[in-house]
Amino acid sequence: MPGLYIHIPFCRRKCRYCDFASLAGRDELIGPYLTALKTEAELLKPLFQPDTLYVGGGTPSLLDERRLEELFSLINGAFGPVKTFKESTFEINPESLTEGKAAALKTAEITRVSLGLQAVQNRLLTRLGRLARFEDFLKAFNLLRSAGFDNISVDLMTGLPGQSAGDFRETLDRVTALRPEHVSFYPLEIHKGTPFFEEGVPEEPGAAADMFEMSVPLLETAGFRHYEISNFARPGRESLHNLNYWDQGDYLGLGASAASHRNGDRWTNVASPERYISTAGRAAGPERSESETLSSGGRRAERIMLGLRKTAGIELPEDIFIEFSEHLAALSAKGLLEISGRRVKIKKEALYVSNAVFREFV
Repeated sequence: MPGLYIHIPFCRRKCRYCDFASLAGRDELIGPYLTALKTEAELLKPLFQPDTLYVGGGTPSLLDERRLEELFSLINGAFGPVKTFKESTFEINPESLTEGKAAALKTAEITRVSLGLQAVQNRLLTRLGRLARFEDFLKAFNLLRSAGFDNISVDLMTGLPGQSAGDFRETLDRVTALRPEHVSFYPLEIHKGTPFFEEGVPEEPGAAADMFEMSVPLLETAGFRHYEISNFARPGRESLHNLNYWDQGDYLGLGASAASHRNGDRWTNVASPERYISTAGRAAGPERSESETLSSGGRRAERIMLGLRKTAGIELPEDIFIEFSEHLAALSAKGLLEISGRRVKIKKEALYVSNAVFREFV
């Protein structure tokens, strides 16, 4: 089930932890950027027909209704109508959503939205540099429901500066009370070049681990299935687009910093939106920051590593199971893996320390 990812790098203001390729206050580049996306889409469309669509950022919902129409038009022109995708996801920051934009997304037949929250405590949102308050999130959530969206994912974070276990418990309680279809959360990571890095804000892996451990039974009791390390969904609402990544599927990435994968070949576009715009018209496509062809052994190791992100694990072909049998047996002996036939999965109690498993396959 190959996927299509489109990166929209524009924001009103960058969050203090943000390490993504994004630009704040450069709205004059939106038109040229969409033109560059159209050029790249026409170049890549012969590679394969994607089944899922994900529009991320940045803040895709920063685009006004006219620009949204332009975006969906270029998608339709290269890959067919949005309604033909098995799943189409659009990322939204609460403060940028309007009733008109929600209606435009519904008219375009987007089937799934990912709404960024991070935490319900406004003091934490302010510390993160988020523009939205919890009240803005509630307004956006209700706008989406009123527009007819029945597949909403809410994104949260753990290990934030000043965040207590009680804060995260309150966040989970208030989010689950809204009955979204999907919840994901990731621990805060501090990256070089971000304001948090410059301020010396420390990561809090211990606190984040405690929040993870607390969250799993709470979300499962609320009707969510824990299907990937950081992702929970109501039955049938798992992210098809992300499952394709974890199944080592093919995907096309359009836009600055977007990554693509096809039959073991990987490439990533240049991160600078300005550079992306200026090079998109080349015969070879936009400038790339990196490209590689995975060896057959590397592909097999990666297949295991990605598959183990899913709580159900991965059913390995016999040749791969035999090739990595010593690694798998050693990890099982350490109490990290559960092996049944050729089905391999990380033990539930070891999910949060999964990096210890992944290192064996890098």
